[in-house]
Amino acid sequence: MEEIVKKKNGKSLAQFCNDASLKIKKLKVDEFEIYGASSTHNELELFNEQIDNLSFAETKGLGIRIFKDKRVGYSYTSILDEYNIDKCIDRAFSNSKITFQEEFNYLPLEREFKNSKGTIDKKILFSEDFFNFDIKQKIQLARELEILAKKKDKRVTGINNLIYNDSLDEVMILNSTGFFDSYRTTSAFIYLSVISKEKDDTSTGDFFGYNRSPGEFNLEEIAANAVNRSVWILGGKKIKSQVVDIVLDPFVAAQLLGIIAGIVTADTVQKGKSLLKDRIGDKIFKGDFDIIDDGTLSYGLASKPFDGEGVPKGKTVIFENGILKTYLYNTYTARKDKKFSTGNAVRSSYKSTPEVGVSNFYLKPSKTSLEKIIKSVDKGFYVIDIIGLHSGTNPISGQISVGAKGLWIDKGSFLKPVKEVTIATDLLSFCKSIDKIGDDLRFMPSGGYIGSPSMLVKDIALSGK
Repeated sequence: MEEIVKKKNGKSLAQFCNDASLKIKKLKVDEFEIYGASSTHNELELFNEQIDNLSFAETKGLGIRIFKDKRVGYSYTSILDEYNIDKCIDRAFSNSKITFQEEFNYLPLEREFKNSKGTIDKKILFSEDFFNFDIKQKIQLARELEILAKKKDKRVTGINNLIYNDSLDEVMILNSTGFFDSYRTTSAFIYLSVISKEKDDTSTGDFFGYNRSPGEFNLEEIAANAVNRSVWILGGKKIKSQVVDIVLDPFVAAQLLGIIAGIVTADTVQKGKSLLKDRIGDKIFKGDFDIIDDGTLSYGLASKPFDGEGVPKGKTVIFENGILKTYLYNTYTARKDKKFSTGNAVRSSYKSTPEVGVSNFYLKPSKTSLEKIIKSVDKGFYVIDIIGLHSGTNPISGQISVGAKGLWIDKGSFLKPVKEVTIATDLLSFCKSIDKIGDDLRFMPSGGYIGSPSMLVKDIALSGK
């Protein structure tokens, strides 16, 4: 098994997992799991083409779960030596004697899996090109993006924010049922926020790139989109409060779709924190839309061969033709509902136990272009940015109130920029009001990898002047 890193004493992550398993086997436990992870992370910020912040972090660790008499004990260590691993095992073992006893506390079993093994090629998760860029080249790449943006439009006066970060990660799980597997991932992210000015009005706009390697960035596209989103709003004014049709940019739509992603996870439903509780089989969307979570999507930045507890990832259709078909499950929540695990156990690191979360979560696109959608709108508002999504949404009641800016649509064409508008609705009404979706599926990192095409939403209340 190929490893990313080795400690100074020559031991790989796999060897530490093996050593820990041999120690645990000497204890009187029912089952155990060892979750190993290592990560190297680079981040840099530029200001006026100069380095404003530069950081490098390397983390490695083991998280150990011990199952004893239907209780689970958990502990972790970031110091991989014999003494600290022994202490970690002892803490997990001690915790397994005092935690809450529950019938659902045991390791995943193959008969409980919704998905089959081997549905993804691990090679797609990792780019060898990632290693062709040293820190100087990454800095130069960010500088090139800044220079490109400043040349795009004479109204661009500066860069509000320019951030680059990347990560090289390895995850490994070994448990007492015989499961022992790992995968490696690479990722690179670059974000640009542009300031533009015309007369006395100032505006900002942003865009990003997210790929397996910095060599995959289209800097021209990132610069052009960030600049356009800034200059389009120059001269924007408030409008009168009214009810109109709105068209959501794919990234705005993806942010709102993220609210839905959060309330279809089984733990949220089981805790009574989701307005979709007891709604399986109900038609939530007026249109025949499909929403999918696919942990094996070939181009998905959240794709993996298995989830945070070793269950195979796969494709789960959550909404089919607008009907809620299932929630997303890890093993524990699936057992509570007498369902199969959908492979949606997530762990933020070796420091956490498995929870439920999304992978590549997206609204399936149509074959209708954004241009055609815009032309179908007699009077409306094209939203290119929203503000205050997290503070302005209540996932339990479904109430949504967010600031927005964009372009006014008149008789199928863009008429004028608009800003300082508030969109007010509730989530279920919003879902019922989605009339059309586009063919321009775009993804963004947001508690997973959330994707949506543009969408036309009918009769939404706008608060202006």
